[in-house]
Amino acid sequence: MRSKLLFPTLLLLSLAGYAASAEESCIREVFGDFCLGGSMNNQLAKRAVQREPQQRGERSGVIYPVDRDKIYVMAFKGTIYKVLRTYEPTTQVAFKDFKRRLQEKYGKSVDQSQYPTYVHSTAGKIGAIRRGEATALHIWQLEGEPWRVELGWTRKLGISIAYLVNSLDLQQQMEADKGL
Repeated sequence: MRSKLLFPTLLLLSLAGYAASAEESCIREVFGDFCLGGSMNNQLAKRAVQREPQQRGERSGVIYPVDRDKIYVMAFKGTIYKVLRTYEPTTQVAFKDFKRRLQEKYGKSVDQSQYPTYVHSTAGKIGAIRRGEATALHIWQLEGEPWRVELGWTRKLGISIAYLVNSLDLQQQMEADKGL
């Protein structure tokens, strides 16, 4: 009985301390070998990049090319808080397919898309996204999980799927807002 309680307790303690110790507290492995909540230094040692990480205050990021796609790994205070992958081609069919597959895996999403008020049709929404006037965004937040998934479609990135650590994302946003 005691050993049955020990493992879940240790597991919960390790998850609770992930923000304090980024040395290798992997909340979730995403896109094959990226450790959400892990150390950026460990990631760089495991998988080198061609260009030096971009640094802005306590935030840093690297880009890994994958065929026609890209994987962006972003860290705050040395801990990976976001891993985002872009996808080609950027089409309505591809976006719907990703949404369907994510819904099969994570359930119903929350639609946080933003379109101009004059846009009503699917073609109008696609045109607004391509002009940079709109953003398609669906979010999956599983109950009890410290991370979330976002499916987005913007002019700048095209179609992307991002995994984020909620608390670290909030901390880095608050830190960025201070600099404004």
